Amino acid sequence: MKDILLNENNEPVIIGGDFRTGKSELQEVAIILQLRQGELKSDPILGVNLQHFIKSKENRTAIERKIRIQLQRDGKRYEDIVNNIKYNYG
Repeated sequence: MKDILLNENNEPVIIGGDFRTGKSELQEVAIILQLRQGELKSDPILGVNLQHFIKSKENRTAIERKIRIQLQRDGKRYEDIVNNIKYNYG
């Protein structure tokens, strides 16, 4: 999948006055992981809200389940991107 690329601040990358495009699947996954449900007008149910899980009692299985469901809503397969997601449990 190819789309407009964003920098680390989620702003479009512009080079020479043009938007830079490239592979965007992982970028899209990162946005889904950050979204809170209700933030996206076109799909108010989409969003994992990872911030919610900081210092929570949720285990890895529960978090992975929520990620799987939300990625599926956007037409992505968890199995295709799982190796590119880094989990950090305290």
